[in-house]
Amino acid sequence: MSHNLLNPHLIKVARQARSMSQSQLAEKAGLTQAAISKFEAGLITPAEDAIGSLAEALSFPTSFFYQTDPIFGVPVSISYRKKSSQVKSRDIERIEAEMNLRLMHLRRLLSSVEYEPELTLPMLDIDEFDGNAERIAQLVRAHWRVPSGPIHNLTNLVERAGCIVFQCNFQSLGVDGLTLRPPGLPPCIFLNSEMPGDRQRFTLAHELGHAVMHNVPNPDMEDQANTFASELLMPRRERHSIFHSNVDLPLLASIKPIWKVSMGFSIMAAKNAGLITPSQNSYLWRRMSAMGYRKKEPSEVDIAPEKSSVVKDIIELHTDSLGYTYQDLYEYLKIKGDDFQSLYEISNEAKPKLKLVTN
Repeated sequence: MSHNLLNPHLIKVARQARSMSQSQLAEKAGLTQAAISKFEAGLITPAEDAIGSLAEALSFPTSFFYQTDPIFGVPVSISYRKKSSQVKSRDIERIEAEMNLRLMHLRRLLSSVEYEPELTLPMLDIDEFDGNAERIAQLVRAHWRVPSGPIHNLTNLVERAGCIVFQCNFQSLGVDGLTLRPPGLPPCIFLNSEMPGDRQRFTLAHELGHAVMHNVPNPDMEDQANTFASELLMPRRERHSIFHSNVDLPLLASIKPIWKVSMGFSIMAAKNAGLITPSQNSYLWRRMSAMGYRKKEPSEVDIAPEKSSVVKDIIELHTDSLGYTYQDLYEYLKIKGDDFQSLYEISNEAKPKLKLVTN
């Protein structure tokens, strides 16, 4: 390998993936922090022995650092979120690193596979709808011919429409999800795999809203994505039949397994549709607090998290149809086996159609 082909950005990606500072990496690799800083900035190219030391310290194959993939930062929407100030910069770096690793893998895996979504993902710019995110959600349901009533498997629907859903271990990092539309790849949604099922579905609907509505960031984009998610999951026109009787905690609990939304979501949906008064809204939230449901809703009505399948199907296509061994995949993706196993779990659930590329 020629040192001229080394990608300095990938030194930083690997370091961030291990949640290491430059000084920590320098100590572990037997180098100086000044050298690490200059390597990452592309000011100097590390010698071959230094590259080997970095690879060993970071537990990445040496070949990883010679890839030419573009590197992306986290979406700007994260900076508009209410909890963004609570997320540590080190955690954002780790999320960014995992996001880039998965995109690099996806780019290679798709080079041998023709990915044919059953549905299309509409692009409906929020500015062209005067900020009406609710109307956009209605149009998306209509475009996908979603029948009235709950969406039983939102992850499957989103993947059928051409989005790649990655379930990531963002536990304790303070980020539930993020969305990216990388050039040359399908839209990608990254979700925290540790969320309860109802929260996962809302987060996925929220991130889908970003993918559909937001070509250009704006300060209202988080509220708009929340409005989109609420309408997608529980259309306003159907709420009158849902909240047809006295709205109390037993009713909210009975709605949850049907619509697969949290009890708290149902309170807000009823309030926004004018189906409960402000005093009823306050009373319900007090009851939720008194029962401890604002922290953890009753386990009897827990919603199982949905599973994404497209990436796992693509990996299985490589092993089952293309004859790749797992060791072949590790080498192809420039990753150690332990990292591969921690990122991907193989599943038999397959919906989008995949076929080999033929010349």
